[in-house]
Amino acid sequence: MKIVLLLLLFLISLSTYAQKISQEDLYQTWYLDKYSDEEQYYLPPKKEMTDYITLNTDMTYQLVSEGEPETGSWLFNANGEYVELKSKKGRKEKFYIYFLSSKSMVVTYDTDEYRIWEVHYISSK
Repeated sequence: MKIVLLLLLFLISLSTYAQKISQEDLYQTWYLDKYSDEEQYYLPPKKEMTDYITLNTDMTYQLVSEGEPETGSWLFNANGEYVELKSKKGRKEKFYIYFLSSKSMVVTYDTDEYRIWEVHYISSK
């Protein structure tokens, strides 16, 4: 009985620390800082050193990825805590937010190429 009670208290304490993300917290420019996996951090390659994404209040975005600019619209799903980007060229991309503060955002992109990587963005360089 004590073990069940302790387990229940532990689970309740975990849920009280769950981060709630609001769309307004995303409105800014996020600069690529680094990548990470389960073991360590990695600096981005030279072609990605100037990569960023700006999420605007009118639900449009501008980004530079590997030196290539792109624009389009975006939406935030609060239940799934993900952002979906749709470029003007029709390309769609989704990333899940694992951590968000005013200065840092950690995401995982929903693509085979980047699924195992966490991507770290910062709000100022």
